[in-house]
Amino acid sequence: MKKTQLTDEAICQLITTTLPKSARKRPVTPSMDLRTDLGVDSIGLMSIVFLLEQEAGVDVFSHVQEFISAERVSDIIGIVRQNREAAEL
Repeated sequence: MKKTQLTDEAICQLITTTLPKSARKRPVTPSMDLRTDLGVDSIGLMSIVFLLEQEAGVDVFSHVQEFISAERVSDIIGIVRQNREAAEL
């Protein structure tokens, strides 16, 4: 599993790659709502989560509930940061 240090912007870019082409018309920002602004459904959220696991080494299984509860892109960024901090301890 890779452990790439991702910036907030890089996480937004990764999320963009999981979106359907019709939803990629504008850049993803931390303030965007996953469902309302980006149209992310449960399958889309799974795509985001597994990509973050591959690219950033996020421990998905320890954070399932947080990912399910995520409403905004900033929530996803927060989970990734929290995971990084825990890994550094």
